[in-house]
Amino acid sequence: MVRGERCIHRAWAGTGLACKVAGAVVLAGVLFGAPSLWAHHGLAQFDTKHPLKLQGTVTRFQWINPHAYIFADVKDEKGKLTNWKLELGSLGMLTRFGGWTRDTLKRGDQIIVDGFPAKDGSPYMSLATVQLSNGKILSAAP
Repeated sequence: MVRGERCIHRAWAGTGLACKVAGAVVLAGVLFGAPSLWAHHGLAQFDTKHPLKLQGTVTRFQWINPHAYIFADVKDEKGKLTNWKLELGSLGMLTRFGGWTRDTLKRGDQIIVDGFPAKDGSPYMSLATVQLSNGKILSAAP
């Protein structure tokens, strides 16, 4: 601490070391918290005003945090096949409230999904529900 410099908080005014420790803690919090600013933005990138229903074939199921993903081939009205990235909630939410397990889906399963498409028009969607081929509907919301 430079002579004449004062710590911001009065309780630490007499101890230069305490002030430096407090400053280091604040700095560490800012640095470690910064990546989370880019990590999660809820549904901001999805068009929540125009929900979409798609039917497709599962090509891959990723049981990972922070969100699980389904990749599915979906045919449009002209018959063109597109592989969609379908985002589900976290594993904790899916297992506790959605009835999901890592084995719920496998390659080749037929599904019907409801959710919100990406605003940029890419084949990416945040899911609300997934209907399995046996008719069972599971919550997929984040």
